[in-house]
Amino acid sequence: MSLVSPYQQSETLSPHPPAEALELSARHLDRMMGVDSGAASLAEKLGGGVVGGVGGVSGLQDRDYPAVGGSGPESLALRQGVKVTRVPLPAELVEHFGHMQCNCSMGLFTGVERAWLTIDSDIYVWRYEDGGDLAYFDGLADTILNVAMVTPKPGILQPHIVHLLALSTPVEIVLLGVSFSGEEMQLVPEPLFTLPADQLHTSCLVGGVGGRIFMGGRDGHLYEFCYQHQEGWWGKKTTKVCHTSSNLAWILPGFLGSFAEEDPLVQIVIDNTRNILYSRSEKGTVGVFDLGKDGQSMERVVNITAQKLVEEASRLAATVETGNLKPIVHLAVVPVDEDQMIHLVALTGGGARLYLTTT
Repeated sequence: MSLVSPYQQSETLSPHPPAEALELSARHLDRMMGVDSGAASLAEKLGGGVVGGVGGVSGLQDRDYPAVGGSGPESLALRQGVKVTRVPLPAELVEHFGHMQCNCSMGLFTGVERAWLTIDSDIYVWRYEDGGDLAYFDGLADTILNVAMVTPKPGILQPHIVHLLALSTPVEIVLLGVSFSGEEMQLVPEPLFTLPADQLHTSCLVGGVGGRIFMGGRDGHLYEFCYQHQEGWWGKKTTKVCHTSSNLAWILPGFLGSFAEEDPLVQIVIDNTRNILYSRSEKGTVGVFDLGKDGQSMERVVNITAQKLVEEASRLAATVETGNLKPIVHLAVVPVDEDQMIHLVALTGGGARLYLTTT
């Protein structure tokens, strides 16, 4: 947050004695803190949020939509222009598209200011600001399904390894070391950790606090990729843990699972400010998991079906077409510094936003 004082220039030209300058700074800081505290929270802007266990509804009145010609802060925000810069794909990368056989996907690693692109079993990473610093890895034999840039567990890798590039294929999940030499990103040519997929077909991959790596399976289960520095007496270097299967699942014959209707886990998001993990299935079921105070444990709290969410939303917004309240297509975390009451936003295919909280 930047603070701009109307008398900033005069203070620069005519310095005050230390005591007076400190008092002026304190007054200015108090004034800005008052402005911040007076701003409406997200819950208040949405009509008060949850009061007495009853939710609120917004977006049904004209006053919920600021006019472009208005004078309020919302109207001013609408008039802000954003410069759009188009950066073409690196020239070396374009010619590789002609060799694509079955799969291509693309995304951003905003934490390291890089874009990535997979073509079959190869991955390319480059700086998205200018299209430079192209790095690639072609050491896999199978199609890359999912990609994630994660923070490694503390104390188990060399200090120059600052990130891990996680890649999942139908056969294995590998972790590549990522280091930086100045502004140049370097990939360690050999995987640091490898985990056999063992019939796990991943549909999403995400990193959490403390180096944890979570995977969503097409079988609808939530898995974790656990890794350590070396194999011990009682454990392997890498293991796969399922956090959603029954304790008796290992007793039942495998063919019994084939009778259950498949509902792949397609999205995992983590609220690092509250240590809560949310999952979304293909059919819109939202799962909630408590990661504990330190973010290193795991407790399954609840699963809420898409039908239950639609029923609750329809009860609050009776005049809204039910078709606008489904399907659930995306989840977005609301950090605690943005709002104390609202924790999660579920976006529907009809354009509605369902603001949810946890207790």
